[in-house]
Amino acid sequence: MSDASRPDLPPGLVLWPTDADPGNRLCVLISDIHCTDCTVGNQTASETDWQLFFEQLEFAVRNPGDRADTPADQRIDELILILNGDIVDLIRTSKWAEAGVYPWQRNDPRFAQIVLDIMRDIVRIHACKRPEESGQPYSGFFYWMRKSLGGLRGKGVKVTIVPIVGNHDKELQVVPAARQLFYEECLGLTALDIPDAYRAWVGAQLGTARDEMYPMLPFYLADPRLRLLATHGQWRDADNARATAGWKPGDGWTPQQWQQEGYRAFSDPCFGDTVAAGMLSHFIWCAAKHINPNLPGANRLCNLLDEMDLYRPSVSAVVRLLSESRKLARKDPQARGLHDTMLTCFRDSLVLWLGHPETWNSAWRSTRFGLHVLSILTRLKWYWLDMALMRLMAKVQEPETDITARALFGLPAFTQHYRELGLRLHVEGHTHVALEADLQCSKPSPDRNNFTYVNLGAWRDAILRKRSRGFRRRGIGRALFIFDLARMGAEYPDAYRFYTRDMISWGDRLDTW
Repeated sequence: MSDASRPDLPPGLVLWPTDADPGNRLCVLISDIHCTDCTVGNQTASETDWQLFFEQLEFAVRNPGDRADTPADQRIDELILILNGDIVDLIRTSKWAEAGVYPWQRNDPRFAQIVLDIMRDIVRIHACKRPEESGQPYSGFFYWMRKSLGGLRGKGVKVTIVPIVGNHDKELQVVPAARQLFYEECLGLTALDIPDAYRAWVGAQLGTARDEMYPMLPFYLADPRLRLLATHGQWRDADNARATAGWKPGDGWTPQQWQQEGYRAFSDPCFGDTVAAGMLSHFIWCAAKHINPNLPGANRLCNLLDEMDLYRPSVSAVVRLLSESRKLARKDPQARGLHDTMLTCFRDSLVLWLGHPETWNSAWRSTRFGLHVLSILTRLKWYWLDMALMRLMAKVQEPETDITARALFGLPAFTQHYRELGLRLHVEGHTHVALEADLQCSKPSPDRNNFTYVNLGAWRDAILRKRSRGFRRRGIGRALFIFDLARMGAEYPDAYRFYTRDMISWGDRLDTW
């Protein structure tokens, strides 16, 4: 009996296909890699960070017990690498603004070609070996991933890559040619490399064709043997999920309804990921284009523009840029032109953003009220008011630094029907803030009482305030390792376990300017 037809499954839930007699498995999850074309800054981690991560992954495969000499019966037979959403970022780019087309304008004849052009540059920067003596932006994530996983396959380890869709890479769902490029050049998988069982699993989950050569990206992975439900997390974010005829974000986790509507709630354009993010990219492109490089302080502002998306929330970067350009103008009268350029580009981008019907159509009612107020106040062109509005927007968009008990109990893995399947671990990304929380259910299973939520955060550099004053740049990343050593048997105390490995890196390289 297939997972889709099992009578004990919650409506719409499709489980990950596992072998009847699985061996020792390792599942590794990372989230929010955000490989971009680097036209408005590089949002992902550095090459050295990725090299270190894949070295750790290879060590975990060879030594699941973290021992130097692991017995043969404890070695890993199968590795599942889950890229938990926002793998590539098709929004953070100047190509939309340069073409005068935006990510929500999918009926424009140039839309598909722009997505394809963005993907080609992502492949060049992140999936190819870096040319010697090259000064181009580079992370090499996909290059080092293919190199590492290829070595494991050569040693007999079964390797599966599961790319879960996020809100910044959902254009892959609607442009098949870009999706094929992603599979082939980024993941290193041709149509012949993709198992039929994988295609059938994606098709059953999303309600799409089960024989698609390059299947759409799945929305979640649920595996009772790993006790895991992993999904990107945008379904809980009203700004990054689109209401449909049969669903709105307040309805919560409803895979059956999503399936019936082709998961349009998470492939159609949304206010946060497609519209608002497009405004920031337009501002960065506009400012970089019009800034006079000969003015004093221009190089500093250009560097700030390059790293604007490394702030969380991104609006706080606008506050810093306008503030620093004003300080430069006060310090040196020759730099006044820089501040004027920043203000003009910011206001022009804001007016353009507010002038698009999709900005209003995709926003929720409460957000639309705020947009009306914003559109009125922006006409005044007062610097102090611009700064106050940006600070207010940054405050409203602050990511959650914790998760409430109410929110935890609303997650699908912790509801009774899902718990009865054996799910105990709910994993997300999306917020870029690494979190973990444990809870106790009122009716736990008799054999296991532990239920855990893990947010994987994001793999990227981040701009953080120093304790006294000023800023510095820091690399951060989190990976979750889940060991399911089925060949060890239930009597072995460590047959199942998981842990996170967090990477925080400082260095002169990160603060070169």
